[in-house]
Amino acid sequence: MQSLDKKKAKIISNIFFLIVVSLMVLMAVMVGEKEVIFPEVGAISAGMFLTPHRSWMTDNRKIFAYLLICGIGGMLIVRFVPLPYAVQLILSYTLALLIQSVSGTSFMPMISAMVLPVLLHTRSLWYIISLLIFSALIIVLRMILEKAGVKRADEYIPVKRTISPGLTAFRIIVSGIMICIAVGSGFRFLAAPPLLVAFTELSAHKNKVIRLHPYRIIILMALSSASGSFVRLVFSGLPEIFTVAAVLLSSVLFMIIFENMGPMVPPAGAVMLLSYLIPEKDLLLYPLQILAGISFYVLISVLKQNRNDNR
Repeated sequence: MQSLDKKKAKIISNIFFLIVVSLMVLMAVMVGEKEVIFPEVGAISAGMFLTPHRSWMTDNRKIFAYLLICGIGGMLIVRFVPLPYAVQLILSYTLALLIQSVSGTSFMPMISAMVLPVLLHTRSLWYIISLLIFSALIIVLRMILEKAGVKRADEYIPVKRTISPGLTAFRIIVSGIMICIAVGSGFRFLAAPPLLVAFTELSAHKNKVIRLHPYRIIILMALSSASGSFVRLVFSGLPEIFTVAAVLLSSVLFMIIFENMGPMVPPAGAVMLLSYLIPEKDLLLYPLQILAGISFYVLISVLKQNRNDNR
Protein backbone atom coordinates (compact mmCIF):
# COMPACT_ATOMS: atom_id res chain seq x y z
CA MET A 1 0.00 0.00 0.00
CA GLN A 2 1.26 3.51 -0.78
CA SER A 3 2.91 5.25 2.14
CA LEU A 4 1.32 8.32 3.69
CA ASP A 5 3.18 11.61 3.72
CA LYS A 6 5.59 11.98 6.63
CA LYS A 7 3.55 14.52 8.58
CA LYS A 8 0.37 12.43 8.60
CA ALA A 9 2.33 9.26 9.39
CA LYS A 10 4.00 10.98 12.33
CA ILE A 11 0.69 12.23 13.75
CA ILE A 12 -0.91 8.78 13.49
CA SER A 13 2.13 7.12 15.10
CA ASN A 14 2.07 9.62 17.97
CA ILE A 15 -1.63 8.99 18.52
CA PHE A 16 -1.03 5.24 18.69
CA PHE A 17 1.68 5.80 21.31
CA LEU A 18 -0.73 7.88 23.40
CA ILE A 19 -3.50 5.28 23.04
CA VAL A 20 -1.32 2.47 24.38
CA VAL A 21 0.10 4.25 27.43
CA SER A 22 -3.19 5.91 28.40
CA LEU A 23 -5.13 2.62 28.12
CA MET A 24 -2.59 0.91 30.36
CA VAL A 25 -2.82 3.57 33.06
CA LEU A 26 -6.62 3.65 32.75
CA MET A 27 -6.72 -0.10 33.28
CA ALA A 28 -4.48 0.26 36.35
CA VAL A 29 -6.85 2.87 37.81
CA MET A 30 -9.97 0.83 37.05
CA VAL A 31 -8.72 -2.42 38.63
CA GLY A 32 -6.90 -0.63 41.45
CA GLU A 33 -3.58 -2.38 40.75
CA LYS A 34 -0.41 -0.37 40.06
CA GLU A 35 1.27 -3.58 38.86
CA VAL A 36 -0.73 -3.18 35.65
CA ILE A 37 1.71 -0.42 34.70
CA PHE A 38 4.51 -2.14 32.76
CA PRO A 39 6.99 0.69 32.07
CA GLU A 40 8.68 -1.11 29.20
CA VAL A 41 5.45 -0.56 27.25
CA GLY A 42 6.75 3.01 26.90
CA ALA A 43 10.02 1.78 25.43
CA ILE A 44 8.45 -0.79 23.12
CA SER A 45 5.83 1.71 21.93
CA ALA A 46 8.56 4.27 21.29
CA GLY A 47 10.60 1.74 19.32
CA MET A 48 7.59 0.52 17.34
CA PHE A 49 5.70 3.79 16.75
CA LEU A 50 7.93 6.84 17.26
CA THR A 51 11.19 5.81 15.60
CA PRO A 52 11.54 5.84 11.80
CA HIS A 53 12.14 2.08 11.74
CA ARG A 54 11.55 -0.72 14.22
CA SER A 55 14.28 -0.31 16.82
CA TRP A 56 15.19 -3.99 17.17
CA MET A 57 15.93 -6.88 14.85
CA THR A 58 13.06 -9.14 15.85
CA ASP A 59 9.57 -10.19 14.81
CA ASN A 60 6.17 -9.99 16.49
CA ARG A 61 6.09 -13.55 17.77
CA LYS A 62 9.48 -13.23 19.42
CA ILE A 63 8.55 -9.92 21.06
CA PHE A 64 5.49 -11.51 22.63
CA ALA A 65 7.17 -14.82 23.56
CA TYR A 66 10.32 -13.41 25.14
CA LEU A 67 8.48 -10.72 27.11
CA LEU A 68 6.27 -13.47 28.54
CA ILE A 69 9.17 -15.81 29.30
CA CYS A 70 11.18 -13.10 31.05
CA GLY A 71 8.16 -11.69 32.89
CA ILE A 72 7.33 -15.11 34.32
CA GLY A 73 11.02 -15.65 35.12
CA GLY A 74 11.13 -12.46 37.18
CA MET A 75 8.00 -13.42 39.09
CA LEU A 76 9.45 -16.87 39.83
CA ILE A 77 12.63 -15.31 41.25
CA VAL A 78 10.57 -13.13 43.58
CA ARG A 79 8.44 -16.04 44.76
CA PHE A 80 10.86 -18.96 44.89
CA VAL A 81 14.47 -17.73 45.10
CA PRO A 82 15.12 -16.64 48.71
CA LEU A 83 18.34 -14.72 48.12
CA PRO A 84 19.36 -11.22 49.25
CA TYR A 85 17.70 -8.43 47.29
CA ALA A 86 20.84 -7.35 45.41
CA VAL A 87 21.66 -10.95 44.47
CA GLN A 88 18.11 -11.45 43.17
CA LEU A 89 18.51 -8.37 40.95
CA ILE A 90 21.90 -9.49 39.62
CA LEU A 91 20.51 -12.97 38.99
CA SER A 92 17.49 -11.62 37.11
CA TYR A 93 19.67 -9.38 34.92
CA THR A 94 22.11 -12.21 34.22
CA LEU A 95 19.39 -14.69 33.25
CA ALA A 96 17.60 -12.14 31.05
CA LEU A 97 20.89 -11.20 29.37
CA LEU A 98 21.65 -14.84 28.60
CA ILE A 99 18.14 -15.41 27.23
CA GLN A 100 18.47 -12.34 25.03
CA SER A 101 21.86 -13.49 23.76
CA VAL A 102 20.44 -16.78 22.47
CA SER A 103 17.08 -15.38 21.33
CA GLY A 104 18.19 -14.64 17.79
CA THR A 105 17.06 -11.03 18.26
CA SER A 106 18.41 -7.65 19.37
CA PHE A 107 15.25 -7.11 21.44
CA MET A 108 16.56 -5.75 24.77
CA PRO A 109 13.29 -4.80 26.54
CA MET A 110 12.92 -8.45 27.58
CA ILE A 111 15.64 -7.70 30.15
CA SER A 112 13.43 -5.15 31.88
CA ALA A 113 10.52 -7.61 31.84
CA MET A 114 12.52 -9.92 34.12
CA VAL A 115 14.25 -7.33 36.31
CA LEU A 116 11.25 -5.08 37.05
CA PRO A 117 9.21 -7.52 39.19
CA VAL A 118 12.37 -8.28 41.17
CA LEU A 119 13.16 -4.58 41.70
CA LEU A 120 9.64 -3.88 42.96
CA HIS A 121 9.06 -7.34 44.54
CA THR A 122 5.95 -7.74 42.42
CA ARG A 123 3.83 -10.80 43.23
CA SER A 124 0.58 -9.82 41.57
CA LEU A 125 -0.49 -11.71 38.45
CA TRP A 126 -1.73 -8.40 37.10
CA TYR A 127 1.86 -7.78 36.00
CA ILE A 128 1.78 -10.78 33.66
CA ILE A 129 -1.77 -9.98 32.52
CA SER A 130 -0.76 -6.42 31.65
CA LEU A 131 2.38 -7.62 29.88
CA LEU A 132 0.31 -9.97 27.72
CA ILE A 133 -2.43 -7.46 26.91
CA PHE A 134 -0.26 -4.49 26.03
CA SER A 135 2.51 -6.31 24.21
CA ALA A 136 -0.23 -7.87 22.06
CA LEU A 137 -1.88 -4.47 21.58
CA ILE A 138 1.38 -2.88 20.45
CA ILE A 139 1.98 -5.71 17.98
CA VAL A 140 -1.54 -5.45 16.54
CA LEU A 141 -1.33 -1.66 16.23
CA ARG A 142 2.06 -1.93 14.54
CA MET A 143 0.57 -4.36 12.01
CA ILE A 144 -2.24 -1.89 11.35
CA LEU A 145 0.30 0.88 10.74
CA GLU A 146 2.19 -1.32 8.32
CA LYS A 147 -0.94 -2.27 6.37
CA ALA A 148 -1.98 1.39 6.22
CA GLY A 149 1.41 2.40 4.85
CA VAL A 150 2.25 4.47 7.92
CA LYS A 151 5.18 2.23 8.83
CA ARG A 152 7.37 0.02 6.70
CA ALA A 153 7.25 -3.73 7.33
CA ASP A 154 10.88 -4.33 8.35
CA GLU A 155 12.35 -7.68 7.43
CA TYR A 156 13.47 -9.87 10.33
CA ILE A 157 16.94 -11.28 9.80
CA PRO A 158 17.83 -13.58 12.73
CA VAL A 159 20.73 -12.36 14.84
CA LYS A 160 23.55 -14.81 15.47
CA ARG A 161 22.79 -16.85 18.60
CA THR A 162 25.96 -16.51 20.59
CA ILE A 163 27.15 -15.54 24.05
CA SER A 164 30.28 -13.40 23.99
CA PRO A 165 32.08 -14.33 27.25
CA GLY A 166 34.02 -11.06 27.50
CA LEU A 167 31.11 -8.73 26.73
CA THR A 168 28.69 -10.74 28.88
CA ALA A 169 31.07 -10.71 31.86
CA PHE A 170 31.63 -6.96 31.40
CA ARG A 171 27.90 -6.25 31.38
CA ILE A 172 27.22 -8.42 34.44
CA ILE A 173 30.11 -6.93 36.44
CA VAL A 174 29.21 -3.31 35.64
CA SER A 175 25.49 -3.84 36.27
CA GLY A 176 26.27 -5.82 39.43
CA ILE A 177 28.37 -2.97 40.80
CA MET A 178 25.60 -0.45 40.14
CA ILE A 179 22.95 -2.74 41.61
CA CYS A 180 25.01 -3.13 44.80
CA ILE A 181 25.49 0.66 45.01
CA ALA A 182 21.76 1.22 44.41
CA VAL A 183 20.66 -1.28 47.05
CA GLY A 184 23.33 -0.27 49.57
CA SER A 185 22.55 3.44 49.28
CA GLY A 186 18.78 3.02 49.25
CA PHE A 187 18.57 4.78 45.88
CA ARG A 188 17.38 1.70 44.04
CA PHE A 189 16.44 3.51 40.83
CA LEU A 190 20.13 3.97 40.07
CA ALA A 191 19.66 0.43 38.76
CA ALA A 192 16.20 0.95 37.26
CA PRO A 193 15.43 -1.72 34.62
CA PRO A 194 15.28 0.80 31.73
CA LEU A 195 18.81 1.88 32.64
CA LEU A 196 19.98 -1.73 32.54
CA VAL A 197 18.35 -2.08 29.12
CA ALA A 198 19.97 1.14 27.89
CA PHE A 199 23.38 0.03 29.16
CA THR A 200 23.05 -3.36 27.48
CA GLU A 201 22.23 -1.66 24.17
CA LEU A 202 24.91 1.01 24.45
CA SER A 203 27.68 -1.39 25.47
CA ALA A 204 27.27 -3.49 22.33
CA HIS A 205 30.29 -3.77 20.07
CA LYS A 206 30.55 -0.92 17.54
CA ASN A 207 27.56 1.00 18.90
CA LYS A 208 27.59 4.24 16.90
CA VAL A 209 25.05 6.08 19.07
CA ILE A 210 27.24 6.02 22.18
CA ARG A 211 30.19 7.34 20.14
CA LEU A 212 28.31 10.24 18.57
CA HIS A 213 25.85 11.38 21.25
CA PRO A 214 26.90 10.42 24.81
CA TYR A 215 25.75 13.71 26.36
CA ARG A 216 22.47 13.76 24.45
CA ILE A 217 21.66 10.25 25.70
CA ILE A 218 22.17 11.39 29.29
CA ILE A 219 19.99 14.48 28.81
CA LEU A 220 17.30 12.46 27.01
CA MET A 221 16.99 9.92 29.84
CA ALA A 222 17.05 12.58 32.57
CA LEU A 223 14.43 14.80 30.89
CA SER A 224 12.22 11.79 30.12
CA SER A 225 12.21 10.75 33.77
CA ALA A 226 11.43 14.33 34.80
CA SER A 227 8.54 14.50 32.31
CA GLY A 228 6.92 11.70 34.26
CA SER A 229 7.80 12.41 37.88
CA PHE A 230 7.17 16.17 37.92
CA VAL A 231 3.84 15.95 36.10
CA ARG A 232 2.73 13.19 38.47
CA LEU A 233 3.68 15.42 41.42
CA VAL A 234 1.55 18.25 40.01
CA PHE A 235 -1.44 15.90 39.82
CA SER A 236 -0.85 14.32 43.25
CA GLY A 237 -3.73 14.57 45.67
CA LEU A 238 -6.34 14.48 42.90
CA PRO A 239 -8.65 11.48 42.35
CA GLU A 240 -6.94 8.50 40.72
CA ILE A 241 -8.76 8.98 37.42
CA PHE A 242 -6.70 12.16 36.87
CA THR A 243 -3.65 9.91 36.58
CA VAL A 244 -4.74 9.22 33.00
CA ALA A 245 -4.65 12.94 32.22
CA ALA A 246 -1.26 13.18 33.91
CA VAL A 247 0.25 10.35 31.88
CA LEU A 248 -1.14 11.85 28.66
CA LEU A 249 0.58 15.15 29.47
CA SER A 250 3.79 13.32 30.41
CA SER A 251 3.63 11.36 27.17
CA VAL A 252 3.24 14.50 25.06
CA LEU A 253 6.22 16.09 26.80
CA PHE A 254 8.18 12.87 26.35
CA MET A 255 7.43 12.72 22.61
CA ILE A 256 8.67 16.30 22.20
CA ILE A 257 11.86 15.46 24.09
CA PHE A 258 12.31 12.16 22.26
CA GLU A 259 12.02 13.73 18.82
CA ASN A 260 14.26 16.71 19.47
CA MET A 261 17.12 15.29 21.52
CA GLY A 262 18.78 13.53 18.60
CA PRO A 263 19.35 9.83 19.34
CA MET A 264 16.03 8.01 19.74
CA VAL A 265 16.83 5.64 22.61
CA PRO A 266 13.60 3.73 23.39
CA PRO A 267 14.36 3.03 27.11
CA ALA A 268 13.65 6.74 27.62
CA GLY A 269 9.95 5.90 27.24
CA ALA A 270 10.22 3.36 30.03
CA VAL A 271 11.85 5.77 32.50
CA MET A 272 8.97 8.18 31.86
CA LEU A 273 6.34 5.53 32.62
CA LEU A 274 8.23 4.04 35.56
CA SER A 275 7.58 7.29 37.43
CA TYR A 276 3.88 6.31 37.55
CA LEU A 277 4.69 3.04 39.28
CA ILE A 278 7.13 4.10 41.98
CA PRO A 279 6.09 5.37 45.46
CA GLU A 280 5.16 9.05 45.51
CA LYS A 281 7.84 9.77 48.14
CA ASP A 282 10.51 8.84 45.59
CA LEU A 283 9.34 11.17 42.82
CA LEU A 284 11.51 14.21 43.61
CA LEU A 285 14.76 12.25 43.65
CA TYR A 286 13.79 9.88 40.85
CA PRO A 287 15.12 12.07 37.96
CA LEU A 288 18.38 12.60 39.85
CA GLN A 289 18.79 8.85 40.28
CA ILE A 290 18.14 8.31 36.58
CA LEU A 291 20.63 11.07 35.73
CA ALA A 292 23.32 9.56 37.95
CA GLY A 293 22.65 6.02 36.76
CA ILE A 294 22.67 6.75 33.03
CA SER A 295 25.76 8.97 33.42
CA PHE A 296 27.61 6.04 34.98
CA TYR A 297 26.52 3.61 32.26
CA VAL A 298 27.34 6.02 29.44
CA LEU A 299 30.77 6.78 30.90
CA ILE A 300 31.62 3.10 31.27
CA SER A 301 30.36 2.34 27.74
CA VAL A 302 32.41 5.20 26.24
CA LEU A 303 35.54 4.06 28.07
CA LYS A 304 34.99 0.54 26.79
CA GLN A 305 34.58 1.75 23.21
CA ASN A 306 37.74 3.86 23.46
CA ARG A 307 39.69 0.92 24.83
CA ASN A 308 38.52 -1.26 21.97
CA ASP A 309 39.58 1.45 19.49
CA ASN A 310 43.10 1.59 20.95
CA ARG A 311 43.67 -2.15 20.64
